[in-house]
Amino acid sequence: MSDFMQWVTHGIKRGRFEMGPRTSLYLGALVVVLTLVAALYLMLVSRTAARGRHIEQLQAELFRLERENQQLQLETAMEGSVSRLWERAIELGFAPAEQVDFLLTRDEGP
Repeated sequence: MSDFMQWVTHGIKRGRFEMGPRTSLYLGALVVVLTLVAALYLMLVSRTAARGRHIEQLQAELFRLERENQQLQLETAMEGSVSRLWERAIELGFAPAEQVDFLLTRDEGP
């Protein structure tokens, strides 16, 4: 038999590994506390990871909206150009005014 096995069996025979009720209680409390700390840590890590994914989704949506906004600004600029407005006015049947008559109105004062 090896020296280690003799030491272990000798220690067990002599009762070296026996625990009293107080030691068992402390050990159980330590296990419970460590379990709670580990559970809280896992909850925090999980919540942080979920928030990170949410932030990534929001950033992707922001990027998409910025691109869409740029596209809309480009379309607005194109539709608001003088040449495009001129074409649209002709399509709608408007014509340039040749002679303009202004009407004067009386101010409604006391």
